[in-house]
Amino acid sequence: MENTQHGNDEQAIRRAFDRTLSVRTLGPKAKQLANLNLVRVQRASEGAPYTGLKPAGLDLGPAISAADKSITTGSIEAMEKLLTKAIHKGLREHFNAILTRKEYDKEDVAAGRLYVETYVPYIHYVEGLGKPATTTAKGHYPKPPEESH
Repeated sequence: MENTQHGNDEQAIRRAFDRTLSVRTLGPKAKQLANLNLVRVQRASEGAPYTGLKPAGLDLGPAISAADKSITTGSIEAMEKLLTKAIHKGLREHFNAILTRKEYDKEDVAAGRLYVETYVPYIHYVEGLGKPATTTAKGHYPKPPEESH
């Protein structure tokens, strides 16, 4: 496999692509192997792990379908509606759950544990929404955080 640098190695990708085109004509097995090599080089250039080829027609979920459709139609409204509805639902579910356990006897260890079991998912949900909402996506995998809890 080509030695690629994280981020962008256009020359390695172009060489792999050119070799892929020439080898693909040698038969189905050669085509599959050539495609595999090209994907590996491309993923390495992004700093992303290679996890295998995904089958054609793989369901990537409603958000990806809506994103593709928004590009086709030139309209973002349906995409915004889908994401906003999902975020509202998730936030309300987590928030309502934590509110039901907010008031508990501080001497009751079991109740305290139940509160924490509800609090942690709520905070992680909000954290998970906040990061992509306030940063720019680059490539397939964002740089890992400096510290975690």
